[in-house]
Amino acid sequence: MTQEQLDFVTNNMLLFTTSRRYAPNELQQIFNIYNSITGENKKTTSCGRCIETVKKRILFEYDKDRD
Repeated sequence: MTQEQLDFVTNNMLLFTTSRRYAPNELQQIFNIYNSITGENKKTTSCGRCIETVKKRILFEYDKDRD
């Protein structure tokens, strides 16, 4: 993860640790980080299960990169 991505996750931890409605720009940023990490090209979606999967992967990488 880039430092900018780490900072975004740190500053917006509630986006990644709670279930809530997301603004379109929040979803876009979350999926941009996910795609950057994995090299995938996953489209932004409002699918709850998809978002949870993406958030879990970002948090996994975040925890790994902080150490």
